[in-house]
Amino acid sequence: MKYIDTLNAVDTVKALKLLNLEGNLQGAYVKYPCQKCGKTAVIKAYGEKKNLWYCPDCKKSGHIISMVMDLNECDWETAKKLLQEKACFTGGKLTKELTLTYELEYDKSLDIMGISQETCKTLGVGKPKGKTMLSGTISFTVTDNDKKIAYYGVRIKDGKHIFHNSFNPELYLLYYDRIEPDNEVYFTTDMFDCLKLWDSGYQAVCNFGLPYLSQEHFKLMNKFLMISIRLKDHEEEIAFQALRNLQMYFRILREASLSKTPQEK
Repeated sequence: MKYIDTLNAVDTVKALKLLNLEGNLQGAYVKYPCQKCGKTAVIKAYGEKKNLWYCPDCKKSGHIISMVMDLNECDWETAKKLLQEKACFTGGKLTKELTLTYELEYDKSLDIMGISQETCKTLGVGKPKGKTMLSGTISFTVTDNDKKIAYYGVRIKDGKHIFHNSFNPELYLLYYDRIEPDNEVYFTTDMFDCLKLWDSGYQAVCNFGLPYLSQEHFKLMNKFLMISIRLKDHEEEIAFQALRNLQMYFRILREASLSKTPQEK
């Protein structure tokens, strides 16, 4: 894996835990104790320049691989291999249907949010019965091409996202395969907001709460003719990405138009 591919693949929060550094995720950045001066440094967890860090106190900067090299006193290849084995999303696109089946029951927390039992049953959402990896979560059934490929949980008590390492949320949009592309589609980073939209009769997709859009997310959304983006106040990164992607799209259209002959136009 190339240097830039490693930076993009590494889960920043996992990497910091691997280095025994306590981080606080705030939007697209994680604040953590600088390994150089002990003050508060920041590292980009999502989007462009992912896994690059900077300390405003000591003015030092670097990336996650060199950080591992410094703290573990190892060479480049050893550091990169450790990150790839311990702190990367391990899953590509899933090709086999999931054989595991959870019995999902309607939970009072869904009722409090105003999400109907009928919608939850239709979309495969609920609290798993029995003792499972996703106990204590509201779990979402993830499908791709009408095949069940994963369960994705949001813990009720603290909102923490829980899922198996084989599933990479950067490669999917929740409910993408239910969309009729000729009708308006809403995009949201909030999975429960996505549910509410479906409950109100609207089409919606979600990027599983990630505070950024991956290139695969953009590719999937190119299928939609009309898309409305619902963002929270702190999600400027996604707004910037969406605007830039739109500008790129119009530039491609303009270049294609200019390349046509008068007869083709």
